[in-house]
Amino acid sequence: MMTTHTSTDEQLKDRAIRQALVGDIAGARETISGVVDRRYLRDAWQMMLFIESERGNVQSVKDTIVSCPDQSLLASHFYLELPQVFVKAGDRSGAIEIAKAMGNAGVLPLIGIAAHLAQDGDIAGVREALSHIDEDLRTMILRKVSDYQPKAERLDAQGMRADQASRSDSLAA
Repeated sequence: MMTTHTSTDEQLKDRAIRQALVGDIAGARETISGVVDRRYLRDAWQMMLFIESERGNVQSVKDTIVSCPDQSLLASHFYLELPQVFVKAGDRSGAIEIAKAMGNAGVLPLIGIAAHLAQDGDIAGVREALSHIDEDLRTMILRKVSDYQPKAERLDAQGMRADQASRSDSLAA
């Protein structure tokens, strides 16, 4: 008689992490789909996200965020700092893409990206980061930032809207 062995949630979590470590993210996602216990689900999803971020693979990080069945499994200090990791590494567009993939949880990281870029004097980057948040919040932030900028470099919501409109027009052409 053949006995079948059913893996425990902890074993599945460990297997998924090993798969992620060797680069088999699809296999890791498949493996953790069999996990029921939220503690192990949380550990596995967060570890997969960490592994992919360490590799610097923006697309894989975004895919992991989007494929997670419950965004609360990802919620952690590291998760909220993830876009900052990419912007500090010089990948502004990757940081913004990751923050956008985070949905509502990405608003605060987008503001952090904008602040980091403002410190670096990257006005175009600030505009890009803030273009993905609510208009009222963006306007308030731009007013505050403009108060601290020399007149020649001032950001304003009206100028930003004009920039966005011209970009939209050029894409339509």
